Amino acid sequence: MSKRTQLNINIDESLLKELKQLALSENLALSVFIRNSLREIVSGERGRILSTKQKPFTEKHAINCTSFMKGVFQKMRVKDIFTNDLDAFNKLLSNIKKSKQWNDNYTKRLKEVLLDDTATPFKAEELNDMTKDRQCECPIYIGLKEWTGCVEYPTQDLICNLGGSLVLLIENQF
Repeated sequence: MSKRTQLNINIDESLLKELKQLALSENLALSVFIRNSLREIVSGERGRILSTKQKPFTEKHAINCTSFMKGVFQKMRVKDIFTNDLDAFNKLLSNIKKSKQWNDNYTKRLKEVLLDDTATPFKAEELNDMTKDRQCECPIYIGLKEWTGCVEYPTQDLICNLGGSLVLLIENQF
């Protein structure tokens, strides 16, 4: 029998509720459901390394990615000294615009998502369009990673699955 280790993490209240509902729907204890889910993610990551084909974003992935983007943006905006939100946005955008697939429509939408609290999260269709159904790495992902200078940045798949709860784990590296 392998030795067990406890892991304590901070997650959004809404994510915890969703996880509990999913665990209940599968008639599993929350801890068992989380352990199984983490095993699937790790197995999936190994498979992804062996196979370069990634599945397109789902609506759940889009919500989680948006939550992560907004969380990282807010933390960086506070940590770095920016004149205002627009100044922070423009600095981030300078990292994102390096991507060949980036265009002005994406800029407008990203600005709305990051700067307008009433904006709807990105839709799966939008992220899939940006990444050509995940054949290309997400320009926002690359831009945020460069902007933060974070060495131990989570993978895109981890962000898709865990969203904004990951920000707390990496914010000290910004």
